[in-house]
Amino acid sequence: MASDELLTARFNQDASCVAVGTRRGYQLFTCAPFASQHSSADGGVAVIEMLFSSSLVALVSAGERPGDSPRRLRLWNTRSNTSICDLNFSTAVLAVRMNKARLIAALETKLHFFELSTMKLLHTLETAPNPRGLVELSAEADSCHCALPAGQPEGQALLFDAANLCALNTVQAHRSKLAAMALSPRGELLATASEKGTVIRVHTFPQGGLAHTFRRGSMPATISSLAFSPGVLVGGMREASAVLLAAASTTGTVHVWRLDAQRGGGDGGAPPDVARSASGAVSAAVGGAASRLPLVSGERDFASVKLAVPAGATCHAALHDGRTNEAVSGDMTLRHSLYVWTDAGAWYAYSLDPLRGGECALVDEQRLVSAAR
Repeated sequence: MASDELLTARFNQDASCVAVGTRRGYQLFTCAPFASQHSSADGGVAVIEMLFSSSLVALVSAGERPGDSPRRLRLWNTRSNTSICDLNFSTAVLAVRMNKARLIAALETKLHFFELSTMKLLHTLETAPNPRGLVELSAEADSCHCALPAGQPEGQALLFDAANLCALNTVQAHRSKLAAMALSPRGELLATASEKGTVIRVHTFPQGGLAHTFRRGSMPATISSLAFSPGVLVGGMREASAVLLAAASTTGTVHVWRLDAQRGGGDGGAPPDVARSASGAVSAAVGGAASRLPLVSGERDFASVKLAVPAGATCHAALHDGRTNEAVSGDMTLRHSLYVWTDAGAWYAYSLDPLRGGECALVDEQRLVSAAR
């Protein structure tokens, strides 16, 4: 049963935090360990977006109180508890995406691109009707890749350069309307799912080549979220990103696939987070490397979670990567965590076996709504 208090929740760019919007206000949590970081009870929040783990948060009101409007976007500094700026739009703001260079405000038929450092409006893109507010922006500001539904014919995705403010390509991803999208952290891979929800496809960006086709199941279901693994920071650079892809659906199951499932080479089939090249670098499908992989057709999932939620319940999943304390020949070994929130206000943390996959192990369970009240 969906919570009456919970309006929205969203993981930040590396899934180290989750932001929760309720009818009373909002609350920010760290994921490992799970703990409240900041809270406010200044009116309902329907859209929320964090910038990694910084003090910057974007908020859109639920519009349930006099004076509040879903057409107004607020940028807020949680450290000083002060407003940075307010932006007013002609229609409701359906989604906000940020990286360190750009902020995108998604309306039903427009995208507004801002320079984050100055909040100067750089460009307005007229779009096909987009009632879900589907839009994605790469976490890495160096690429500033953006993806959104392209309109007719149905199932197309528009690949857009948010740095240079120009369209790059269109991809016929599915035959029916898009329901979910995700960009890899560097923006070199785009994952999509249609309203049918039986197949997830991964395309290279901006070429549009089909890198993977993953089958979720034979029966239709709504894909509520797609997420690539973010990798880890090494010397200021993010390494081993986009090794895994997670998809959550209304069946209550979260599927996780390896993007290197049919990778060749001399690593004996070892997963990328433990396979190493002679130089000691991570020999994984990092960023654009996955675009050179052979097509995986209907590949089975590597890991999964079955949640005890009612049929039709919404759940959203994200992957988080960290380094273990073990050292193998002086090389980095990754550990993968899967985080899930549901519209009932529950939050779960699972660990993934990097070698065997299979059913993920539950390691933590929390309530989002009760803590946010």
